[in-house]
Amino acid sequence: MREGLQKVVSDDETIVAIATPPGRSGIGVIRLSGSECLKIASQFWKSHSRNSTLQHRNAAVGTWNTAAGEEIDEVVATFFKGPNSYTGEDVLEISAHGSPVGLRRIVETVLGAGVRLAVPGEFTLRAVAHGKLDLVQAEGVRDFVEAQTEQQAKVALRQMEGSLSKRIRPVKTQLIDVVAGLEAGIDFAEDDIDIPSNVSISRTIHDLRLQLEELKDTFGFGKILAKGLRLVIIGKPNVGKSSLFNRLVSAGRAIVTDIPGTTRDVLMETVHLDGVPITFADTAGVRKTTDEVESIGVQRTFETVSEADLALVVFDGSADFDDDDRQALRRSADLPHVLIINKVDLPQVIDARAFNGATRVQVSAKTGMGISELQETVRAFLLSRKTDLADDSILTSARQYEAVSNATAALNSAEDALASQVPHEMVLLDLYRALACLGELTGEVVTEDILDRIFSSFCIGK
Repeated sequence: MREGLQKVVSDDETIVAIATPPGRSGIGVIRLSGSECLKIASQFWKSHSRNSTLQHRNAAVGTWNTAAGEEIDEVVATFFKGPNSYTGEDVLEISAHGSPVGLRRIVETVLGAGVRLAVPGEFTLRAVAHGKLDLVQAEGVRDFVEAQTEQQAKVALRQMEGSLSKRIRPVKTQLIDVVAGLEAGIDFAEDDIDIPSNVSISRTIHDLRLQLEELKDTFGFGKILAKGLRLVIIGKPNVGKSSLFNRLVSAGRAIVTDIPGTTRDVLMETVHLDGVPITFADTAGVRKTTDEVESIGVQRTFETVSEADLALVVFDGSADFDDDDRQALRRSADLPHVLIINKVDLPQVIDARAFNGATRVQVSAKTGMGISELQETVRAFLLSRKTDLADDSILTSARQYEAVSNATAALNSAEDALASQVPHEMVLLDLYRALACLGELTGEVVTEDILDRIFSSFCIGK
């Protein structure tokens, strides 16, 4: 078992969980993992074939019964002998009819025999513990299960297959070589050993740092791809935010009237663009108001803006630019934003000088004029976050980004130390720190906190 996971994973416990989503379906799957799988099968599973036994990777039809011999359901049982299984342990998968009642009764028979109910992600955690997956691949499993688009599924599948882990591996290997060389120079300082110069060592570390920097830059797109782009529509009342929202999501989700302040809360809808989920948020109009309910809506608007990746700041081209417009512009200034002049189908009154030459998209939410140009602007924003590595190795979680960032910072410190002629013993501290960070990324170094961050977001049964 992988070092550091003994306290979290017990080889003495067999676990069970329903592996298919809740609800009625044609088939429901129950998964067991642990040394008691065959013993459990011998107690409750009865083959339809005389003298049939469960063999590795062979599916067998039979009935699942209670301890008293009452038949629960006709099932297909498939046994996987460890270590040649998903978890690396003995695994039994029971495919039954997708009746919630029947599945629950099968699980109850197993629990009654002393098996424990699995916690979220525990099967995949056991796969990590037994070296079947590393932590990055485990995150790929979770992302693949949760994928909403084909692009998300493709990236998650590559991560499951180890694309990111393979990219990190040569960096770690070269870093270990540097450490080994410095350690040898220290241990055998009195011997005639050829030790590379500080300039040469620094050049190697610099190249490794640039590789990690390049990988780190993928997180901007990876985060958006994994979680979706959060896009907020902001502006003063009656500029056409809700009409624009309805156009962009291709549905009449928001109530549209000529009465300012119709929208009192944040309304959200998700669509897909180039394989990326985009959640549009229609918000209450930004203005000073004494209406208590509207004030709460405006406050929620500001909260939504603070959490967004991109803001569409909407102005009414047929009206004067005023203080409420300035407040909307000011509130979105700290994040990427697109300025939109709406109602271009009406005579234009707004003073363009108010925007100080900033690029603007002119649209008419009423007629659809300029909507395709606005969609292309959003697409361009997505592409600006994408890197050359985005179709191969990509960071998709804050944990991955934090580990790579810390490793990069440690290598940068080592470079500075070498340039300052700091003793190699001190340089090694930075290099070991970089190795530890990369070890946390892939799972050679694990803590319960890291495992909780990853596996608590898994579904039960995976």
